[in-house]
Amino acid sequence: MDTNNNSAFKKPPKLQPPLQQLQHYNSLNNQLTRLQQNMAKLEENIKLTVEQLKNIQRFGLAHGAIFMAANRTMRNNAS
Repeated sequence: MDTNNNSAFKKPPKLQPPLQQLQHYNSLNNQLTRLQQNMAKLEENIKLTVEQLKNIQRFGLAHGAIFMAANRTMRNNAS
């Protein structure tokens, strides 16, 4: 038998006491609740951003149309 082989003498993993385990699960549960709240808030922010992007696009189109109309008006007045 090999005396350098310590695999047979390894200690089993230490189990946490029930109170510590319960506290750990409560902590994980609280973190999961916060994560779910943050995900819901993120979803709302994404929806609002999409709506704002549509409005920004319309604003850009209107701005471009006004610029082209002003350019045409200035050319007609200059001639």
